[in-house]
Amino acid sequence: MPASDQQRQQLLHICGQLREALESSQTLGGSSSELAEVEATLTSLNRQMAALRDRKMLEFYNPDYKGDFRNILPCSPLSGYFNPIAPELKIWREDEFVYAEGSLGKIHEGPPASVHGGVISGIYDQVLAFTGLANELPGMTASLTIKYHRPTPLFKTIRFTTWLEKKRDRHIIIHGECHSDGTLLTSAEGLFIQYKK
Repeated sequence: MPASDQQRQQLLHICGQLREALESSQTLGGSSSELAEVEATLTSLNRQMAALRDRKMLEFYNPDYKGDFRNILPCSPLSGYFNPIAPELKIWREDEFVYAEGSLGKIHEGPPASVHGGVISGIYDQVLAFTGLANELPGMTASLTIKYHRPTPLFKTIRFTTWLEKKRDRHIIIHGECHSDGTLLTSAEGLFIQYKK
């Protein structure tokens, strides 16, 4: 049964609390008794959530995303509002470009104080695919090439800019760059194969 508006809001708030808990877990410290209390609380919560598991009320895909690309795949680990590990990025289209902007925290850390390169690659894969959709060219990733120019900092605003480069037959090439404070951090090229209608 699909979630009601109230249930969607409740699930959204639950994911927000889980996201905060995951972020806290990366720098958690305390006495043995303090950690034991947190462990007991989480154990109890996990039992409660396990009793409600396998009753998914959210759609896998939402074609009516109303200009907010994060609504397309509500549970995506890279862009979904309803996935606590998804980076909190605003994703939108402006003219011929699709943008994704926000900051990433400790849950996405690789090298010290920097975002893990695999997370950056995943974000590119998602946003480049959204760029295809924005141009009415939905497709599956065939290849993805990332160039890492500088480490991507944690807790600083970063912006991905992506655009359609060219299309030949069912082959779609989409490019992207990520900047922070005017500095080029990474660049990408994705090859997508257009879905057959």
